[in-house]
Amino acid sequence: MSKKVLLITPPYHCGVLESAGTWMPLGLVYVAGGLQKAGYDLSIYDAMSKFDTFDDIRKHIEDFNPDAVGTAAYTSSIYDAVSVLRIAKEVNPEIITMLKGIHATFCWEELLKKDGSVVDYIIRGEGDIATTE
Repeated sequence: MSKKVLLITPPYHCGVLESAGTWMPLGLVYVAGGLQKAGYDLSIYDAMSKFDTFDDIRKHIEDFNPDAVGTAAYTSSIYDAVSVLRIAKEVNPEIITMLKGIHATFCWEELLKKDGSVVDYIIRGEGDIATTE
């Protein structure tokens, strides 16, 4: 696996989440901790809390120039998460892409069949452990 990793929250907005305010993307923070402990150079980009667009995400990927991009999704945000990974592959087809979260854990076969060209790895279970494996 590569050394420079960018973890991105998908820019999913439905109105309900916004009513609760913004919060730390805890799942990605756990993954970041595991990667950092394993010696990876990483950054977390919280596009959801910043209300950033897919164009903003593209620019952030271009500027950071990662070897790998990871994101996480609930079922409601899966399309936005896959879009983030699609953008990463458009920026650089060699970028390794990873998808974690409850939807990816339980619907991994469907995701790989439908979006396997942009999803290189599905991280199932405890992301902070599985990502470094």
